[in-house]
Amino acid sequence: MTLKQITTDNFSSLLRSIDPSLDLLGRLRSVAFVKDRVSSIKEQVTVDDKNDALLDALIEAPDNIQKSVMNGFVTALRFSGQDHVANIFRSESSKVIMSDEHYELLSTKRRYLCKFMNPRDELMNCLLSRKIFSETDKRKVSSKPGLDEMADETIDILLRKSDDAFEQFIDLLRETGQSHVAYILTEKGKSRPLKDEHRRRLLSGPTDCVVKKIDSKHSSLVRTLMSKGVFSSSEAQRVSNVQPDTNDNRNELTLDLAARKSQSDFLSFISALKETGQTHVVVELIGADIVAKIKTVYEPGTPASHVRYVDAELLKYMKEMFQRNSDVVRKVNSVLAHRRVTVSDIREGCTDFEITFTCENVQSLHEFQHLHVSGELKSVLSTTFCPHFAKRGLISLKVEISESQFVCYVPMTSEHREALVSSEKSLVYRMTVSHKLLDKLSLCERRRESIESASTREQQVKTLIDIVSRQCDSAFTQLLDALNDTQQTEAADVISKNIKNKIKSKTSELKKTCLK
Repeated sequence: MTLKQITTDNFSSLLRSIDPSLDLLGRLRSVAFVKDRVSSIKEQVTVDDKNDALLDALIEAPDNIQKSVMNGFVTALRFSGQDHVANIFRSESSKVIMSDEHYELLSTKRRYLCKFMNPRDELMNCLLSRKIFSETDKRKVSSKPGLDEMADETIDILLRKSDDAFEQFIDLLRETGQSHVAYILTEKGKSRPLKDEHRRRLLSGPTDCVVKKIDSKHSSLVRTLMSKGVFSSSEAQRVSNVQPDTNDNRNELTLDLAARKSQSDFLSFISALKETGQTHVVVELIGADIVAKIKTVYEPGTPASHVRYVDAELLKYMKEMFQRNSDVVRKVNSVLAHRRVTVSDIREGCTDFEITFTCENVQSLHEFQHLHVSGELKSVLSTTFCPHFAKRGLISLKVEISESQFVCYVPMTSEHREALVSSEKSLVYRMTVSHKLLDKLSLCERRRESIESASTREQQVKTLIDIVSRQCDSAFTQLLDALNDTQQTEAADVISKNIKNKIKSKTSELKKTCLK
C-alpha cells in the first residue's frame, strides 16, 4: 500500500495517536517534501492541528517520492519512541496504538480521573522508569499549575501511547498507592474513591471553612497521616515545605491531597485529626456522634428484678421501633430530623442503656444540645416509649449527656476566632508567653514546643494565637481565664473588647438585614 492510501485509511487513528513532539518534528527536517512543511506544522496551536497538518503533508507527497517519504517518516517515529504508530505503516513489533476500548475508557472517565489522580512524584517517576513517559512528557505535566491540570495532561499524553501502556498504567497506579484510581478504570479491587459528599466537605464550605480550623503546622497531623499511609513521604514533604509556610497554606494543600484519596484513606484522615486533638474539625467533615445514657424511672417500690426484666424488654422494643421506622417513633424522628440528627445505635450499657445520636454538622450539633438542655429530648423520648410500659410501672426516662461531649466537638466560633486574630497586633506588646501561662492551656507537647521555640516574643504571641484560634471553642475561654490568672488582665481586656465589638457589629448587620 502507498503512503497516501495508508494515511487516508488510518487518518483518524493517526490523528489521535501521533505525538508531534519537537523530537519527531526535528527528525522530519531530513525527510524530503515534509521538511518544507515542518515550520508551518510547528506554528499550529493544538496537537490535533499539528497532526492534521502533518498528515496532509504525507497525503500530498508526490507519487514518485512516497516510498522514501514513508521510510523517512517511519524512521523518525521509531527514533522518537513511537513504534506503535510506525507499525501502522510497516509492522516490525507487537506494539499497537491505544485500542478503541481503552481510548474510550480513558476519555469518558477523564473528568473523574482528574479528581483523584496524583501524577506527581512516585507515579511520574515510575512512568519514566518503565519508559512509558519521556522526560519531555514529564516536563509537560510538571509545567501545569495544579494537580487537576497535571492529571489532565497525563491522560492527554497517555492517550497517544501504545495499548500496552494502558495496562502498565493500571499496575503503576496500584503500586503507587492509587488503587482507588485504578478502580475507576477497572471496577476491580477493594479500594474506592472518596465519596462526593466527603470530597465536597474537604474542598468547600462557608466563609468560616475547614481551612481556618485545622492545625497542620503546629501539630503532628502530617506525620500522623504519613504513618497511617494516607500521605506518601513526598506528599508529606510537599506539605511541610509549602511556601509561605502558614497554617492556611498547609491546610489547603493537605485538604486538596486528602480529597484525591480513597474512602478508607479518608477514615484514616479522620482518625489522624482525632489523634492530634482536632475532634472539633471532625464534626465539620462527618458530623458528630453523641452518646446519651438512658435511665428508667419506675413507680416507688418496684422490685429490682422487675426493673431489670422490663428494661430488657424496653431496650428490645426501642431497637425494633427505630429499625422498622415504625409510626411509634414518628414524632421523635420528626423532632430529630428537623435538626438533622438521626439515631444510629442503641445498645445496653453497664447500669442503663445508650442511644447514639449522629449530628450531621456543627449547626445540628448546637440544635441537638439545645434540645437536650431544654428537656425536650427527655420529654419526646418518654412520651414515645413509656406509655407502652406504663402498666408495668415505668414512669419516665432520664437522659444524661456529658457536657464534655459537646465541648470537644464545638469548633471555635467565627466571632471568637476573628476577635483573637484582630487582637494579635495589640497582644504582641501586652502579652507575655510564660511557662505559667502555657501550663494553664490545653496544649500537646508539639504545639507547646512550637510556641516556646519561636525566635522572638512577637513570634511566640503570634504562634500562640494561631494555635488557639484553630482549637475547639472552649480554648477561647480557657485563654482568657489563663491571662487573668497570670495577671495579664490588659491582654484579656483587649480580646474581650474585640469580641464585644464583633458581636455588636454582627447584631447591627442582622438588624439592617431585617429592616430591608
